[in-house]
Amino acid sequence: MKKDDAKNSQKRDVSENFEAQFKKATLTLMVLKILSEREMYAYEIGQVALQRSNDRYKMPLLYTTINKLQEQGFVTESNKVISEDNRVRIYYRITDEGLTHLEKLKQLYAELDQVIWSVVYGKELHTPLGTMLSDGGNDEQD
Repeated sequence: MKKDDAKNSQKRDVSENFEAQFKKATLTLMVLKILSEREMYAYEIGQVALQRSNDRYKMPLLYTTINKLQEQGFVTESNKVISEDNRVRIYYRITDEGLTHLEKLKQLYAELDQVIWSVVYGKELHTPLGTMLSDGGNDEQD
């Protein structure tokens, strides 16, 4: 019985690790996409990601990622506001360089998604993600 519990625990660890690594790999894409819509403070960025993902996409290392994006010139501080509870909220905005980088990341993600889909499911997508990206993602798949 203990052997089965250990195997199930290992399987869970592998699944959780895969999800964690995937989120880490896509964090820059997510932050830039959210900031492309409007200026936000870090906590708000995380809340938007949670809301849109039905609480599945918690953003690990959010502040580290924002700092890295600032160093790269993709994000900049736009405003500092003191909230009613005396917290300083630093608002961030995406730069023109960040918008260009976002488009490159979106295209790369679409290409990788297509490759992975083809390998895992043995067929191509009915609606290529590249098409969905170019028209705003409003096409439904067959």
